[in-house]
Parts: sequence; C-alpha cells; structure tokens
Amino acid sequence: MGGRSINVETAARWVSSYFDEAANRAAAVAKYGRPFAYPAYDRMATGSGRDDLNDGDLISPLLLNAGPTITAFYSLQSVLPSLLSGLAAVPPHLTLQSAVCDGRHRKLIEGLIGALDAPERIPGVGLTTLTKILHRKRPLFIPLFDRRVKACYLGLGDRYPMHPVSGRTDTTFFSTLAECMVDDIVRQPNHWAALKAEAPEGTSLLRVVDVVAWNLGTDI
Repeated sequence: MGGRSINVETAARWVSSYFDEAANRAAAVAKYGRPFAYPAYDRMATGSGRDDLNDGDLISPLLLNAGPTITAFYSLQSVLPSLLSGLAAVPPHLTLQSAVCDGRHRKLIEGLIGALDAPERIPGVGLTTLTKILHRKRPLFIPLFDRRVKACYLGLGDRYPMHPVSGRTDTTFFSTLAECMVDDIVRQPNHWAALKAEAPEGTSLLRVVDVVAWNLGTDI
C-alpha cells in the first residue's frame, strides 16, 4: 500500500479481526475491552437516505474517534447545501476505480472536498472528519482518510507515491491519494479480493482498504 507493504496473510487477520461483530460487542462490555468500530460506524442508523445528510450523519465520525467538535458540527451544518450538491453529483454505484479510470474523480471529489479549500473553509473540520462522514453515503467512491492512511502513501523517498508539497489544496491532495489507492487496487486484484472476502458481505472494498491502512500506517 503506497510506500509500505505487508504480507496478505497478516492483512487478512487484521480485516477478519476488525469485522468480527461478536468480538467487538463482547469487548465493548468487558473491563478494559477495546472494540473496533464495526458495526457501530457502518450501521449507525441516522434516519437519512443515501442522498441526504442529517445531524446524526455529521457526528458519525465520533465512532471512529474523529470528532467533530461542537464548533465543527455547527460549521458542517452551515455548508450542508454544498455537501448535498456534491453528493448528488456522485452516482451511488460509481466506484472510485471506474471514476479514476475515466477521469471523472477529480471533478466529483472537488464537489465534495472543495468546501475545505473555500476562502471561508469549514472551521474545525479537516479531511479526516469530512471523509468519514461522506464515506457512509458513497462507500464505493469516497475513501476514508486519517494520519495512518497518509503515512502509507505520503513520505520522503522513492518508495512513496506521494511527497510533501507546499500549498497543495485538500482537493488536489485527496484526488491524488485516490489515484494512488486505485493503482494499488488494480495492480493487486487477487490480493484485494482475498482481503475483501474476510469482511462481511456488502462491505465496500474502500472500507477494507482503510482497515489495512489503519494497521499498516503505524510507526514501523
């Protein structure tokens, strides 16, 4: 993944463990238990449809330890029309792979992530929180992002596909990251198919990608 690597067997154990609902629910009630966020985040019932965002959707990143703060919540409410417009432009069944292949991804990502680059920005909100909100609505198209995903793809040296660039917008960064993720997926189809098979039926490939990156992106 990006500039880091792990054998498929280890990655499969990560995926299987993360998506073990029974183990996660048991850990939630055990003293000192450390449950993973499946199915709490993935199945969080907010009462909204796939083309809508309500207050419950805006706080869904809390289940992934990614905020938002009160300030960020109000900020997100203020840009809901922009987010909904961007969401409406993305067909529900469009995969990131297909969008990158035909070059549609950059414009579509700009419609969703561009709010972070606007002059007024979104106080208290960054890529991590925003992608975790949007992924639940377009799980085939929007990857999840955090510092561990970033650690897999951005770094110094030739092994990393992305390098630090001063002044790069969030839209450009995320579009480039999406291209790098798709490159990993299409170059290793059998590996990713095997990893996806370790997750519950209906789990998107991008969710599996995130689980692997979250484990792999720790300091090694």
